[in-house]
Amino acid sequence: MNARSIPLLPLSVLVLLVALTFWLSRFVQSDDVRPAGVARHDPDLIIENFAAQKLSESGDVEYAVNAGKMMHFRDDDSSMLEKVVFTAIQPNQPKVTATAPRGQLFKHPDGADEVMMDGGVRIETEPTEHYLPLKLTTPKLTVIPDENIARSTDGVVMESPAGELNAKSFLLNTFTRRIVFEVVDLNYAPRSKP
Repeated sequence: MNARSIPLLPLSVLVLLVALTFWLSRFVQSDDVRPAGVARHDPDLIIENFAAQKLSESGDVEYAVNAGKMMHFRDDDSSMLEKVVFTAIQPNQPKVTATAPRGQLFKHPDGADEVMMDGGVRIETEPTEHYLPLKLTTPKLTVIPDENIARSTDGVVMESPAGELNAKSFLLNTFTRRIVFEVVDLNYAPRSKP
């Protein structure tokens, strides 16, 4: 046996193991493997009984978002909401409350929030001395709280004691309480005889 071949044997085994490991790692990995959590749409934060509020400069609550569960996704900075409740609050006016089985919360690059609600959205206001109650239902609703806008292009039904209004779309200003409907069908209920 040659004296030079003995030290080369462990070295050749080591080189073979490195080559085999490299080949095996390439064979096992798929082409679309990404670092964990970086580019995948996996939640990085889950909160039960989620509650968030935006305060005005004077410290009053302007709006609140509550959900039974919130899951935040880092890849697009969005949040999925379950059993979501959005409440717009203005001084001297009734609260506007929108509820839905699910929703999404987005943060725009300019810092503005957007809440998209779906699964059957119900919008209501409380009756007061100066305001009649308001009740709207729509399949989907988009709320931009910083602009005081709630809108839908998926159809809406407004119920009142005077009748029922159906429209193709609507835009609600949560500050002024003005609603603009498009393509309206109104079923006016005549006053019952005394």
